[in-house]
Amino acid sequence: MRSLKAVLGAGVLATALLSGCSGADTAACETITKELNTIATEGMKQVSDPAAIAKTYADGAARIRTAGADAGGDVQSSSNELATVMEDFSKTLTAGNGQIPDAGAFSTAALKVSEACK
Repeated sequence: MRSLKAVLGAGVLATALLSGCSGADTAACETITKELNTIATEGMKQVSDPAAIAKTYADGAARIRTAGADAGGDVQSSSNELATVMEDFSKTLTAGNGQIPDAGAFSTAALKVSEACK
């Protein structure tokens, strides 16, 4: 599933975008970064099992949403957007129709979190 690997690669890119958090929301941003690292690592191990990847994304989305809520403001709103994209990924993967989620949406949402964390 080469194209699914590209989606997972977006997770790695998102993690790179978030490195170097600063400001009052450092703890939340660091939590989000760690979660994206975990999702990218676990997802690559699960590339042949879309249901497992879907669960990884859904569970990660919940943790990212919680971390964003702890920070509030722009970090919260951008984290909610990222979590929604991740939940959509999960739904697409569990639909069982072979459709691959749009990695661009993930990258765009992660960039917004990165900007909020600076």
